[in-house]
Amino acid sequence: MRFQLILFLSVFLFASAYARADVEFSADVIQKIPQQDDMHGKIFVGKDRMRTEFKVNDQSMIQIVDTGSQTAYMLNTQNRSYMQRKAGPDDKPPGNGTIQADNPCAGMPGITCRKLGTEEVNGRTADKWEFENTTQAQSGKMLYWLDRERLIPLRQMMPDGTIIEMRLVGNEKISGRDTEKWEISMQRVGGQGRVSHQWFDPELNTNVREEQPGGYTRELTNIIVGAQPDELFAVPAGYEEIVIPQDNDPGEGR
Repeated sequence: MRFQLILFLSVFLFASAYARADVEFSADVIQKIPQQDDMHGKIFVGKDRMRTEFKVNDQSMIQIVDTGSQTAYMLNTQNRSYMQRKAGPDDKPPGNGTIQADNPCAGMPGITCRKLGTEEVNGRTADKWEFENTTQAQSGKMLYWLDRERLIPLRQMMPDGTIIEMRLVGNEKISGRDTEKWEISMQRVGGQGRVSHQWFDPELNTNVREEQPGGYTRELTNIIVGAQPDELFAVPAGYEEIVIPQDNDPGEGR
């Protein structure tokens, strides 16, 4: 079995961005990329679980993430097979309590943080934090201004001087739901800036629409709030597991 891993990974990362719900729901997903066919799919969000469905080259692909058991599956419905991996920190739905106001770096391997104070950022109260990566390969410090209400970074200053800011623009209806429209700006040192927008649904605690420069859009439609069936988050009976062999130790066989 061959999965379209690179393309599927990009789809999965997009879908993961929506798995921030404190309530269970299902929705249709549409992603528009200029000069490419629209990508359609579905997402099902349960308690600590998420299922995404997309078609890749006319082949149905399904990803299931269970953060409770720290397990993720990729299903190939055509071959009735699946691959399994360990779910990492990036798979955890941020809105399900993974960001702690008093310790926002909790659960991040190799990251420590300390609070520097409280400041106003774009008219909102934010706690200023210093994050430090203590791993040898990626050492460095970053500054985060964490919004007290939404627990999102209103401003980020990267080690290279890049600054990313979020600003609340107003309130709008998206797919019949009340949302907050946020503007995200990024400015690199000595480089050009870019601006994108996202529409945040406070009830779902997730973005229901995103617009990126160049005409890229991602949106949730036909949102239905309610408990999701357990069978959606399990590998169906009769599916064969495909195990990818690990690289041998370089010293093996010498």
